[in-house]
Amino acid sequence: MAHSLLPALDTSEPLRPDAAARRSARPNLDDVWASLAVLVPVLVSLATRLVATDLAYHFRAGEQVLGGSIPRTETWTFTIRGVTWVDQQWGAQALLALAHRGGGLATIAVLRAALIGVTFGLIYLACRARGAAPRSASLLSLGGFLVCLQTLSMRPQLFGVALFAVSLWILAGRRHRPARLWLFPVIALAWANLHGSFVLAPLLVLVAMVEDLIDRDPAWRRLALVAGVCTLATLANPFGPGAWRYVWDLGTNPVIRASVTEWAPMSVATFSEVAFFATAAGITVWLVRRGTPVPWGSLLWLVTFFVLALPARRGLIWWALVAPVTVAGLLREPAEQAESATRGGSRRLNAAVIGAIAGAALVLVPWWRSPSDAELVTEAPVGLSAATSQLPAGSRLLAPQPWGSWFEFASPSTPLFVDPRIELYPPGVWSDYLTVRTAGTGWREILDRYGVEAVVVDRRTWGPLLAEMQADPSDWRLASEDEDGVLFVRVHSTPDVP
Repeated sequence: MAHSLLPALDTSEPLRPDAAARRSARPNLDDVWASLAVLVPVLVSLATRLVATDLAYHFRAGEQVLGGSIPRTETWTFTIRGVTWVDQQWGAQALLALAHRGGGLATIAVLRAALIGVTFGLIYLACRARGAAPRSASLLSLGGFLVCLQTLSMRPQLFGVALFAVSLWILAGRRHRPARLWLFPVIALAWANLHGSFVLAPLLVLVAMVEDLIDRDPAWRRLALVAGVCTLATLANPFGPGAWRYVWDLGTNPVIRASVTEWAPMSVATFSEVAFFATAAGITVWLVRRGTPVPWGSLLWLVTFFVLALPARRGLIWWALVAPVTVAGLLREPAEQAESATRGGSRRLNAAVIGAIAGAALVLVPWWRSPSDAELVTEAPVGLSAATSQLPAGSRLLAPQPWGSWFEFASPSTPLFVDPRIELYPPGVWSDYLTVRTAGTGWREILDRYGVEAVVVDRRTWGPLLAEMQADPSDWRLASEDEDGVLFVRVHSTPDVP
């Protein structure tokens, strides 16, 4: 009976003399391919900027957590102040706040690169555990990285991505290392306090269990037990079962699906989406043409995570990690072919390749350059946030929602109209926000009703409102402006509002 997760090589066996000799001739081509799987993602990560939208406000929340209090009530806005906030990502926020304390955004950039490098290093190891040769494992890992590149922003989800990769590695090698399966409850417990994707931990185990059932492997009983313990472990969080309810509400929230791009159904609007469908089509064609039956277990993995990605674009990252590992199990190469590949190349050339990429990554580490925040992060209007921080404490501010995260971090004394925590806001608030943003009918009355005292306008996308406010100096005064946008403050104070 074929076992689709059974590695081709049992690494517990002693090396043969000729294999041991080749391993001692380091670095060899195996080392080059392994290094590429880690260093290329790290290099690309260090070369790209952070995005503040889903990042900066976590520093503020994390500082509150480090101070001994997990946020449970919304206090940062004036439109929904006092509503319940299930801050399920509190653990990630604490880690992000600690990293930010240690070196600002430069350290956050290094942390992102490290998490991404660890993730794809683990995907490489999972591919190897499935039986793929080093070159194939490396290329598959890098292919997965390319597919999900646009989704690898620094935010709590990235901690979940790394834990997902650990889980795949454990499952890929479970036939030879079954004891590692008992790491899953620990992984699930940590995951449930870091990011809402923790629901995937028991799902991964269940898919592996069904695969073992298909293969008539009695180990499925162990996986069933692990899945049960894993699920119970996810309840060990400050919100208990409420964390599961939070994930459900988030995924079914119509406002989020209508207004947040990454929660929209899959299309072909971005490179990652095109790559998602292209890889799915390519794998399908390859499976049809390879001429040998495809194990049902492998099909189960591919279909499960393909279907999981369709309702929301953010789900393609899980496909990008699962697909390489699954395909690796179908690419087992003859030992003599793998050994021939290992013998290729020269030790000096191999060392030069590894050293060049590692050196480029080191050069890009921002610690050496002491860059400004503006150089490290996008969606962060540094100048405008400095201007709003000079407003009287408590001044009610309406700013573009993508910038809300940065304002909450950089100008905490100015409560906002809306911010990136979209799930907290009722539809009426979003309707009012969109009306003001587009200078729709009644926008002035909306600002009066909420007692808004300052408005930040994005030059790029808020053109109609910018023109209206510039044309009405009797009510709104231009207080500050830069290349990002314009800060208007109300000329006359508004009546007190609740």
